[in-house]
Amino acid sequence: MQLGPHALTPFRPGMPILTLAPMAGVGNWVFRLICARLGARLVGVEFINCRTIAEGSRRSERLLDFCDAQIYVQTGISLLAAQIYGNDLDLIAQGAREFERRGAQVVDINFGCSVPQLLRKGCGAAYLRDLDRLYRAVRQTVEAVQVPVMVKTRIGWDQDSINILEVVRRVEGAGARAIAIHARTVVQKYQGRADWDWIARAREVATIPVLGNGDVFSYEDALRMQQHTGCQAVMIGRAAMANPWIFAGRRGASLRERIALAVEQVRLMAQYKGERVGVLETRKHLALYFKGLPRTSQLRLRILRTEELGGLVSLLEEWGQSLAADAEADLTLSAAEAGALGWGSTG
Repeated sequence: MQLGPHALTPFRPGMPILTLAPMAGVGNWVFRLICARLGARLVGVEFINCRTIAEGSRRSERLLDFCDAQIYVQTGISLLAAQIYGNDLDLIAQGAREFERRGAQVVDINFGCSVPQLLRKGCGAAYLRDLDRLYRAVRQTVEAVQVPVMVKTRIGWDQDSINILEVVRRVEGAGARAIAIHARTVVQKYQGRADWDWIARAREVATIPVLGNGDVFSYEDALRMQQHTGCQAVMIGRAAMANPWIFAGRRGASLRERIALAVEQVRLMAQYKGERVGVLETRKHLALYFKGLPRTSQLRLRILRTEELGGLVSLLEEWGQSLAADAEADLTLSAAEAGALGWGSTG
């Protein structure tokens, strides 16, 4: 897949090109780097409001921490796509320039967010009701930066106003170099089924790469999406939170691998956000990595309640060491549990 000057290839021959979707509260540089190392060929920054960029606040500086960008430039393992949203076209363009200055290799404009309070302000998917405004936002941003611009959107506002084919034509005309399509309407939010047929139709009319998104819960789903739609890449969001190994084409990882990743992740998060916040924000991943533990398990409770970095790391490392001493201590998941989690017990 060609994205401006960048040629993206699958992690391994025969795999689809898999990318990490931008996710608020998740797409920090720690998780981006983990997913890139495991095979994500493009990693999305958690989306940033165009008005936040110029604040110079502690929060904005943290969101604009693209310290992983140089790693991707040096190694070529992935591309960093920084996503922006907002209702002020001038500020979107200015924010895109700041993204570029800080090392983003791709600028991504969000036209797909369905959060009601953002829609009321004219942000995100609200642009799908005014395609002239959408065109101007893309065109102005393309003219403001040297890096390629892509967009992420939905198939339309509701079932009676699906306009994704016209959106494709507009963003192409404005100079976008790729489009990621979440195959639900704005009204659906994340309910119901994603209609992959619309991704296939968009692929037929598009002259730029199409990335498919929606209802990809496993590597097998990613394969089915590409086969069904012909999309050049598959964008994965929520499924990656529990199983970042999906980017390597795996159903999951062994318990030892999950423990090792958890230790690395919580250490890096503490380095990034401070011990207290770093530990707290990693819990969402720990709860998913170790979902096979019974909810009443004392070990699970200790993992999710320990607030001190040293204590949590010691707990995880001791658990890992006990597994090395006793191979039979690995979790045994039923077939139904493994399917629900999207991983196997031994990777």
